[in-house]
Amino acid sequence: MILLSLPSRTDRDLYPALMSPELNAKYPTDQKAFVRIDVSLRMYWHTLFDICPELLELSGLDGMSIFRPFMAWAGEKKLAFDWSYYLWVYAWLRQSPFKERLLADDKYLRSVMAASAARWAILDRGRDCGIVIGCADTTNLVIGWKCRSVRLGREIELIEPEEPLPAPPDLFGYFTLQSFELDIFPGWQSLAR
Repeated sequence: MILLSLPSRTDRDLYPALMSPELNAKYPTDQKAFVRIDVSLRMYWHTLFDICPELLELSGLDGMSIFRPFMAWAGEKKLAFDWSYYLWVYAWLRQSPFKERLLADDKYLRSVMAASAARWAILDRGRDCGIVIGCADTTNLVIGWKCRSVRLGREIELIEPEEPLPAPPDLFGYFTLQSFELDIFPGWQSLAR
C-alpha cells in the first residue's frame, strides 16, 4: 500500500495572496488557506482602522477602497509593516483618488504620524527614548516617547517648533532621541522598506 500525501502549504506560500486581491480571490472561501489569509488581512485592517478611524471617513465603513489597493501597492513596493505602516498608508493615499480630501484636512496626517510614533514607542527595544517624525506636508513634528518610569505610560506629542526644521528629503523622515529632551537635530533618516 502506498500512502500519498497532499502537498502542504506553509504560511510563506500564502504571502503573495495577502497583498494581491486577485490572488486572494483564487482561494475558495471554504479552504483552510483562505481562512488563514483572511485572518491575517483582518489583523492588518484592524491595526489600521482601529487606530486611525478617521480614515474610514474617506473610504466608507468597510475601508476596503483604501485597504485592498494599499495592500497591493505595498506588495509591489515590498514595504515592511513595522512602526512606519501608517506613514506608508498616507503615502499611498497622497497618490490615490482620496488625495484632495486627504490634503484638505490635516487631521489625517496627524493621526497617521501619531499612530506610527506610538507603534515605535511600543515596539522598539533599543536604548533610544523617543522618535521624532516629520513630514514634507507640515512644519509640525510628532514625537513618540517610551515610558519614563513605571508609573507613566508612553506619550505622543504634537509640537510646532518656533524655528521649523528643514523638510525631510522624502515625504516622511525621522530621527531618534537618546534622552527625554528634544535638544538635537541629527538630520532626517528615510523610512525603511
